[in-house]
Amino acid sequence: MELYKKIAKVVRLIKPKHIIKAIISPSQVLRAFKYHCRRVSERTFIEFLARQWGSSTKAIDVAYNDLNNNLPLWEEIEKKLAKYPNCYGLQMTQELPVLYLIVRLIQPDCIIETGVSGGASSTYILRALHDNEKGKLYSIDLQPDNLPKGKTSGWIVPQSLKSRWKLYIGDAKELLEPLLDDLGGIDCFIHDSLHTYEHMIWEFRTVWKYLGSCGFFLSHDVGRNEAFFDFMKEKYILWKNYRVFHVLGGFIKK
Repeated sequence: MELYKKIAKVVRLIKPKHIIKAIISPSQVLRAFKYHCRRVSERTFIEFLARQWGSSTKAIDVAYNDLNNNLPLWEEIEKKLAKYPNCYGLQMTQELPVLYLIVRLIQPDCIIETGVSGGASSTYILRALHDNEKGKLYSIDLQPDNLPKGKTSGWIVPQSLKSRWKLYIGDAKELLEPLLDDLGGIDCFIHDSLHTYEHMIWEFRTVWKYLGSCGFFLSHDVGRNEAFFDFMKEKYILWKNYRVFHVLGGFIKK
């Protein structure tokens, strides 16, 4: 029934230009259709991934309760983001609670994220690691030019959370593989750096062999190009095994 509702919604949005596009490039339209049919609510996204991991409904409820208990910190992040003219500064915002919830539930020892900017996502991850009382986050960022005056990458991250964080400033193409070699393996990967096809597919392929079995694979802006979906096809990840919340796609490595 849920799938039927999604299909009906997509059909209602179809316009003549979409029909023309389908005739010209049917494979691209099919991928877009599948992408939109996999977009779900925040809670459904969390439940889909966490239950594959083995988390119970009770554990998910506890994680949501912990999320709410950190409300003062989340409000502080919003105040800091307000310094940007667009109030987000080239970093994810709607998906931030998902990062906290996933990390809180899977209790990872080692996470890599590419793309930091102000550090909103890093803060949500680091707070979850703090609440878990375990784990470390390794972040790579090519410092953007839109930071508030006098600020550097990760300026949003509170000093109290930095003991579990290692920030590397530079190009991921130079820093990512050496870092992965040093770490040996990771439990979770989060892409939110340069969203070109070439860079995304490179990051995905580079990280894959270091991501442990049952590791969490997350990418922001999966609808920007075909990299995420081409990579899933390359690694035989079935369409039924991934979900998208807003523009954050995710699946578990089997």
